[in-house]
Amino acid sequence: MPERTAQVLELELGGERVLLHPERALICAAHRALVVADLHFGKDDAFRRSGLAWPAGAAAADLERLAALLREYALERLVVLGDFFHAAPDPADDFFAAFRAFRAAHPRLAIEVVAGNHDRHGGLGWLAEAVTWHADGLALGAFELRHEPGRGLLGYVLAGHLHPVAVLAAGGDRARLPVFWVRADHAVLPSFGSLTGGHPVRPARGDRLYACTRSRVLAVPVR
Repeated sequence: MPERTAQVLELELGGERVLLHPERALICAAHRALVVADLHFGKDDAFRRSGLAWPAGAAAADLERLAALLREYALERLVVLGDFFHAAPDPADDFFAAFRAFRAAHPRLAIEVVAGNHDRHGGLGWLAEAVTWHADGLALGAFELRHEPGRGLLGYVLAGHLHPVAVLAAGGDRARLPVFWVRADHAVLPSFGSLTGGHPVRPARGDRLYACTRSRVLAVPVR
C-alpha cells in the first residue's frame, strides 16, 4: 500500500506538470489521472496453472496499491500503458475475483488500457465492458500514451514495456531500483506490477533517471 508519508517528485514533461510517485506511478493532477505501466495481472495465476506452488494475492495487493493512490489524490481516471495481463487469463483465475471487487468499489472510475504485447486476450468476456481498450495508444493533454517507447506523433510520449531499473552503488552497498527514464521526447515508466522484475537501462547524455525507493523518488546522476 502507498505510504502516506511518501515524498513525490514534481516534474515538467512535455509542458505539463506531473508527480512521480515512489509506488512507481505517474500522477497527472490536471487531468485527474493515474498513469501506470506493466501490471502483468495474472502472472501468479499462470505460474500455478503451470504447476508451480506460487502464493496467491499479488493482484489483490496491486489493486489495493492503485486504490490507495486513487483515494489519496482524488483521481478519476486510471490509464495502464500496456501489459495489463501477463498471459492468456482463465475466468477461474484469482485475478478476476480481485478485479471484480476493485471495479465494484470504483464504479465511476474510467479505466483505460493501451494494449501491450502481453494483452492479446484483453477483451475477454465481461472485462471488455469493464475496461476501455486502445489498440494504438491515446492522447492525454500534451501526452501521447503508448506501450512501447519512442518518438511520438501527437506529443510527448509516456510509455512502459521496458521495466527500467538502475543499479546504484555507494559505500560498498548496491541497490537495484526501478526508475523513471526521462528522455528528450519520451519517458519510460517503471513497471507497477509486484511480480514484474526489471531490466537495467543505459541512459544517454541528456537523459534523466529518477529512482523509486520505498518512500521517495530520487534523481540519479547520469554519467
